[in-house]
Amino acid sequence: MRLFVCFSTALLQILALEHASIETTSDPFPDDILTPYKDYYKTKRTHRHVRECQPILYGNRTHETLKILSRIKPGQPFVQVKNFYHRYTRNNVETDVVGHVVSIEDPFRTFSVLEPREVGGCSDPYKRATVAESAKQRKCWVATNAGFFRTKDGKCYGNVFTDGRKVQDSGGVQNANFGIRRDGSILVGYLSEEMVDDKENPFVQLVSGVIWILRNGMVYIDESKTAECRDTEETGSMDLFADVMSARTALGHDIEGRVMIVQIDGKTNHRGQVIDLYSFASLLSKLGLVNAINLDGGGSATMVVNNTLVNYPSDE
Repeated sequence: MRLFVCFSTALLQILALEHASIETTSDPFPDDILTPYKDYYKTKRTHRHVRECQPILYGNRTHETLKILSRIKPGQPFVQVKNFYHRYTRNNVETDVVGHVVSIEDPFRTFSVLEPREVGGCSDPYKRATVAESAKQRKCWVATNAGFFRTKDGKCYGNVFTDGRKVQDSGGVQNANFGIRRDGSILVGYLSEEMVDDKENPFVQLVSGVIWILRNGMVYIDESKTAECRDTEETGSMDLFADVMSARTALGHDIEGRVMIVQIDGKTNHRGQVIDLYSFASLLSKLGLVNAINLDGGGSATMVVNNTLVNYPSDE
Protein backbone atom coordinates (compact mmCIF):
# COMPACT_ATOMS: atom_id res chain seq x y z
CA MET A 1 0.00 0.00 0.00
CA ARG A 2 1.10 3.56 -0.46
CA LEU A 3 -0.38 6.87 0.52
CA PHE A 4 -1.07 9.57 -1.99
CA VAL A 5 -1.95 13.23 -1.88
CA CYS A 6 -5.00 14.38 -3.76
CA PHE A 7 -6.57 17.77 -4.39
CA SER A 8 -10.12 17.96 -5.68
CA THR A 9 -11.64 20.90 -7.52
CA ALA A 10 -15.12 19.62 -6.75
CA LEU A 11 -14.81 18.48 -3.14
CA LEU A 12 -11.60 20.34 -2.30
CA GLN A 13 -9.96 17.36 -0.67
CA ILE A 14 -6.37 16.32 -1.00
CA LEU A 15 -4.35 13.51 0.57
CA ALA A 16 -4.85 9.80 -0.03
CA LEU A 17 -3.49 6.43 0.93
CA GLU A 18 -2.79 4.05 -1.88
CA HIS A 19 -1.49 0.55 -2.34
CA ALA A 20 1.44 0.22 -4.73
CA SER A 21 0.66 -1.33 -8.05
CA ILE A 22 2.76 -4.31 -9.08
CA GLU A 23 3.62 -3.98 -12.74
CA THR A 24 6.43 -5.62 -14.64
CA THR A 25 8.91 -3.66 -16.73
CA SER A 26 11.98 -4.41 -18.78
CA ASP A 27 14.10 -2.94 -15.99
CA PRO A 28 16.21 -5.70 -14.32
CA PHE A 29 15.32 -4.13 -10.96
CA PRO A 30 11.64 -3.29 -11.48
CA ASP A 31 10.43 -3.06 -7.90
CA ASP A 32 13.02 -0.59 -6.63
CA ILE A 33 12.77 -2.16 -3.18
CA LEU A 34 15.78 -2.57 -0.90
CA THR A 35 16.37 -5.72 1.15
CA PRO A 36 13.82 -5.99 3.99
CA TYR A 37 14.87 -6.21 7.62
CA LYS A 38 15.73 -9.59 9.02
CA ASP A 39 13.49 -10.50 11.95
CA TYR A 40 16.21 -9.92 14.52
CA TYR A 41 16.50 -6.26 13.54
CA LYS A 42 12.89 -5.48 14.35
CA THR A 43 11.99 -3.58 17.50
CA LYS A 44 9.10 -1.40 18.61
CA ARG A 45 9.46 1.94 20.37
CA THR A 46 7.31 3.12 23.26
CA HIS A 47 6.21 6.72 23.58
CA ARG A 48 8.38 6.98 26.69
CA HIS A 49 11.37 5.93 24.59
CA VAL A 50 10.58 8.70 22.08
CA ARG A 51 10.48 11.32 24.85
CA GLU A 52 13.77 10.10 26.29
CA CYS A 53 15.50 10.14 22.90
CA GLN A 54 14.65 13.71 21.94
CA PRO A 55 16.74 16.77 22.86
CA ILE A 56 15.98 18.11 26.33
CA LEU A 57 14.82 21.46 24.95
CA TYR A 58 11.59 19.77 23.80
CA GLY A 59 10.80 18.32 27.23
CA ASN A 60 7.85 15.92 27.05
CA ARG A 61 6.45 17.47 23.87
CA THR A 62 6.90 14.89 21.11
CA HIS A 63 5.01 16.81 18.44
CA GLU A 64 4.51 20.30 17.04
CA THR A 65 1.20 21.99 16.30
CA LEU A 66 0.26 25.00 14.17
CA LYS A 67 -3.08 26.66 13.65
CA ILE A 68 -3.88 26.86 9.94
CA LEU A 69 -3.69 30.51 8.91
CA SER A 70 -3.92 30.17 5.14
CA ARG A 71 -7.30 30.76 3.52
CA ILE A 72 -8.36 30.68 -0.12
CA LYS A 73 -8.87 34.23 -1.37
CA PRO A 74 -11.31 35.07 -4.19
CA GLY A 75 -9.77 34.15 -7.52
CA GLN A 76 -6.86 32.37 -5.84
CA PRO A 77 -6.14 28.73 -6.75
CA PHE A 78 -6.39 26.38 -3.78
CA VAL A 79 -3.41 24.36 -5.00
CA GLN A 80 -0.25 25.20 -6.91
CA VAL A 81 2.11 22.68 -8.48
CA LYS A 82 5.57 23.74 -9.59
CA ASN A 83 8.40 21.81 -11.19
CA PHE A 84 11.90 22.47 -9.91
CA TYR A 85 15.52 21.72 -10.67
CA HIS A 86 17.99 21.51 -7.78
CA ARG A 87 21.73 20.91 -7.60
CA TYR A 88 23.30 19.73 -4.36
CA THR A 89 26.72 18.47 -3.27
CA ARG A 90 27.27 15.25 -1.36
CA ASN A 91 30.73 13.87 -0.60
CA ASN A 92 32.20 16.50 -2.93
CA VAL A 93 30.06 15.20 -5.80
CA GLU A 94 27.51 17.48 -7.44
CA THR A 95 24.15 15.90 -8.25
CA ASP A 96 21.19 17.35 -10.11
CA VAL A 97 17.63 16.44 -9.15
CA VAL A 98 14.22 17.35 -10.53
CA GLY A 99 10.91 17.21 -8.78
CA HIS A 100 7.61 18.82 -7.92
CA VAL A 101 6.48 21.00 -5.04
CA VAL A 102 2.78 21.27 -4.20
CA SER A 103 1.37 24.03 -2.01
CA ILE A 104 -2.17 23.76 -0.65
CA GLU A 105 -4.22 26.63 0.75
CA ASP A 106 -6.81 26.09 3.49
CA PRO A 107 -5.88 22.42 3.97
CA PHE A 108 -8.63 21.80 6.53
CA ARG A 109 -11.05 22.01 3.59
CA THR A 110 -8.79 20.83 0.77
CA PHE A 111 -6.75 17.91 2.07
CA SER A 112 -7.76 14.28 2.55
CA VAL A 113 -6.11 10.98 3.37
CA LEU A 114 -7.75 8.23 1.31
CA GLU A 115 -7.50 4.48 1.47
CA PRO A 116 -6.25 2.63 -1.61
CA ARG A 117 -8.82 2.44 -4.40
CA GLU A 118 -11.92 2.73 -2.18
CA VAL A 119 -13.27 2.95 1.35
CA GLY A 120 -12.10 -0.22 3.08
CA GLY A 121 -8.97 -0.50 0.95
CA CYS A 122 -6.80 -0.86 4.06
CA SER A 123 -8.86 -3.82 5.30
CA ASP A 124 -8.17 -7.48 4.59
CA PRO A 125 -8.07 -8.29 1.71
CA TYR A 126 -5.81 -5.32 1.22
CA LYS A 127 -6.35 -3.41 -2.00
CA ARG A 128 -3.65 -2.51 -4.50
CA ALA A 129 -4.16 0.40 -6.89
CA THR A 130 -2.29 3.11 -8.71
CA VAL A 131 -2.33 6.71 -7.53
CA ALA A 132 -4.57 7.66 -10.45
CA GLU A 133 -7.08 4.92 -9.60
CA SER A 134 -7.33 5.90 -5.94
CA ALA A 135 -7.56 9.61 -6.77
CA LYS A 136 -10.91 9.02 -8.48
CA GLN A 137 -12.56 8.65 -5.05
CA ARG A 138 -12.36 12.40 -4.51
CA LYS A 139 -11.91 13.62 -8.09
CA CYS A 140 -8.48 14.71 -6.90
CA TRP A 141 -6.76 17.49 -8.78
CA VAL A 142 -3.32 16.46 -7.47
CA ALA A 143 -2.45 13.08 -5.99
CA THR A 144 0.74 11.47 -4.77
CA ASN A 145 1.78 8.39 -2.82
CA ALA A 146 2.17 8.84 0.90
CA GLY A 147 2.39 6.15 3.63
CA PHE A 148 4.28 2.91 3.91
CA PHE A 149 2.94 -0.59 3.29
CA ARG A 150 3.94 -4.20 3.81
CA THR A 151 5.32 -5.26 0.46
CA LYS A 152 4.35 -8.94 0.72
CA ASP A 153 0.59 -8.26 0.88
CA GLY A 154 -0.03 -4.50 0.73
CA LYS A 155 -1.12 -4.04 4.36
CA CYS A 156 -1.36 -0.38 5.42
CA TYR A 157 1.12 0.69 8.09
CA GLY A 158 0.68 3.29 10.80
CA ASN A 159 -2.11 5.62 11.86
CA VAL A 160 -4.76 6.35 9.25
CA PHE A 161 -7.68 8.77 9.57
CA THR A 162 -9.61 9.81 6.48
CA ASP A 163 -12.21 12.60 6.52
CA GLY A 164 -12.85 12.13 10.24
CA ARG A 165 -13.09 8.35 10.07
CA LYS A 166 -10.55 6.24 11.91
CA VAL A 167 -9.33 3.51 9.58
CA GLN A 168 -6.66 2.06 11.85
CA ASP A 169 -4.03 2.95 14.41
CA SER A 170 -0.42 1.90 14.67
CA GLY A 171 -0.90 -0.08 17.88
CA GLY A 172 1.48 2.30 19.61
CA VAL A 173 4.31 1.85 17.11
CA GLN A 174 6.27 5.09 17.02
CA ASN A 175 6.87 6.68 13.63
CA ALA A 176 6.45 10.27 12.44
CA ASN A 177 2.88 11.44 11.78
CA PHE A 178 1.19 14.26 9.91
CA GLY A 179 -2.39 15.13 10.79
CA ILE A 180 -5.10 17.76 10.81
CA ARG A 181 -7.42 17.97 13.81
CA ARG A 182 -11.01 19.10 14.14
CA ASP A 183 -10.00 22.52 15.52
CA GLY A 184 -8.16 23.20 12.26
CA SER A 185 -4.65 22.70 13.62
CA ILE A 186 -1.84 20.78 11.93
CA LEU A 187 0.08 18.28 14.05
CA VAL A 188 3.47 16.81 13.12
CA GLY A 189 5.44 14.32 15.20
CA TYR A 190 5.02 11.32 17.46
CA LEU A 191 1.71 10.38 19.08
CA SER A 192 0.75 8.37 22.11
CA GLU A 193 -2.15 5.98 21.73
CA GLU A 194 -4.25 8.35 23.86
CA MET A 195 -3.58 11.24 21.48
CA VAL A 196 -4.52 9.16 18.44
CA ASP A 197 -7.90 8.40 20.04
CA ASP A 198 -8.52 11.89 21.45
CA LYS A 199 -12.28 12.48 21.42
CA GLU A 200 -12.28 16.18 22.40
CA ASN A 201 -10.19 17.28 19.42
CA PRO A 202 -10.07 14.25 17.12
CA PHE A 203 -8.08 13.88 13.96
CA VAL A 204 -9.83 14.54 10.68
CA GLN A 205 -6.85 13.43 8.57
CA LEU A 206 -3.85 11.45 9.81
CA VAL A 207 -1.05 9.50 8.15
CA SER A 208 2.23 7.99 9.32
CA GLY A 209 5.61 8.10 7.60
CA VAL A 210 9.15 7.20 8.62
CA ILE A 211 11.58 9.90 9.87
CA TRP A 212 10.67 13.40 10.98
CA ILE A 213 12.87 15.37 8.57
CA LEU A 214 12.38 18.96 9.75
CA ARG A 215 11.24 20.07 13.20
CA ASN A 216 10.62 23.80 13.59
CA GLY A 217 12.90 24.49 10.65
CA MET A 218 15.78 22.39 11.99
CA VAL A 219 17.00 19.05 10.64
CA TYR A 220 15.65 16.31 12.93
CA ILE A 221 16.80 13.18 11.13
CA ASP A 222 19.38 11.90 13.62
CA GLU A 223 16.94 12.24 16.53
CA SER A 224 14.31 10.39 14.52
CA LYS A 225 16.65 7.52 13.67
CA THR A 226 17.08 6.91 17.40
CA ALA A 227 13.45 7.31 18.35
CA GLU A 228 11.49 5.57 15.60
CA CYS A 229 10.34 1.99 15.21
CA ARG A 230 12.15 -0.05 12.55
CA ASP A 231 9.20 -2.28 11.66
CA THR A 232 7.65 0.09 9.15
CA GLU A 233 10.30 0.60 6.47
CA GLU A 234 11.97 -2.40 4.82
CA THR A 235 15.23 -0.83 3.72
CA GLY A 236 17.61 -2.10 6.40
CA SER A 237 19.13 -0.02 9.18
CA MET A 238 17.83 3.48 9.86
CA ASP A 239 21.24 4.80 8.83
CA LEU A 240 20.95 3.11 5.44
CA PHE A 241 17.38 4.34 5.04
CA ALA A 242 18.46 7.95 5.58
CA ASP A 243 21.66 7.76 3.53
CA VAL A 244 20.50 5.77 0.51
CA MET A 245 20.18 7.72 -2.75
CA SER A 246 16.55 7.39 -3.73
CA ALA A 247 13.43 9.13 -4.95
CA ARG A 248 11.74 10.83 -2.01
CA THR A 249 8.34 12.17 -0.99
CA ALA A 250 7.86 14.57 1.93
CA LEU A 251 4.71 15.99 3.52
CA GLY A 252 4.76 19.07 5.72
CA HIS A 253 3.71 22.68 6.13
CA ASP A 254 5.06 26.21 5.94
CA ILE A 255 4.85 28.94 8.59
CA GLU A 256 1.35 29.96 7.45
CA GLY A 257 -0.03 26.44 7.69
CA ARG A 258 -0.10 25.70 3.98
CA VAL A 259 0.33 21.99 3.45
CA MET A 260 3.25 21.24 1.16
CA ILE A 261 4.25 18.07 -0.67
CA VAL A 262 7.71 17.80 -2.20
CA GLN A 263 8.72 14.90 -4.44
CA ILE A 264 12.07 14.01 -5.98
CA ASP A 265 11.93 11.78 -9.03
CA GLY A 266 14.30 8.86 -9.63
CA LYS A 267 15.15 5.25 -8.89
CA THR A 268 17.01 3.96 -5.84
CA ASN A 269 20.75 3.70 -6.54
CA HIS A 270 20.06 3.79 -10.29
CA ARG A 271 19.29 7.16 -11.83
CA GLY A 272 21.46 10.14 -11.07
CA GLN A 273 18.46 12.23 -10.07
CA VAL A 274 18.00 10.89 -6.54
CA ILE A 275 18.74 12.24 -3.08
CA ASP A 276 19.55 11.23 0.50
CA LEU A 277 17.41 12.45 3.40
CA TYR A 278 19.97 14.95 4.71
CA SER A 279 20.27 16.70 1.35
CA PHE A 280 16.49 16.47 1.02
CA ALA A 281 16.10 18.23 4.38
CA SER A 282 18.21 21.14 3.14
CA LEU A 283 16.04 21.43 0.02
CA LEU A 284 12.80 21.32 2.03
CA SER A 285 14.03 24.15 4.22
CA LYS A 286 14.88 26.26 1.15
CA LEU A 287 11.38 25.64 -0.20
CA GLY A 288 9.87 27.08 2.97
CA LEU A 289 8.80 24.01 4.96
CA VAL A 290 9.19 24.23 8.73
CA ASN A 291 7.92 20.77 9.70
CA ALA A 292 8.06 17.76 7.37
CA ILE A 293 7.95 13.98 7.54
CA ASN A 294 9.27 11.45 5.04
CA LEU A 295 6.64 9.42 3.19
CA ASP A 296 7.03 6.38 0.97
CA GLY A 297 9.53 7.10 -1.81
CA GLY A 298 11.75 5.01 -4.04
CA GLY A 299 9.84 3.24 -6.76
CA SER A 300 6.55 4.29 -5.17
CA ALA A 301 7.17 8.02 -5.70
CA THR A 302 4.30 8.99 -8.00
CA MET A 303 2.48 12.23 -8.77
CA VAL A 304 -0.69 12.64 -10.79
CA VAL A 305 -1.97 16.11 -11.77
CA ASN A 306 -5.37 16.45 -13.42
CA ASN A 307 -5.43 12.69 -14.18
CA THR A 308 -1.98 12.84 -15.83
CA LEU A 309 1.14 11.12 -14.50
CA VAL A 310 3.79 13.86 -14.33
CA ASN A 311 6.86 11.93 -13.14
CA TYR A 312 8.63 8.64 -13.92
CA PRO A 313 7.98 6.18 -11.09
CA SER A 314 9.92 2.96 -11.49
CA ASP A 315 7.06 0.87 -10.04
CA GLU A 316 4.42 2.22 -12.44
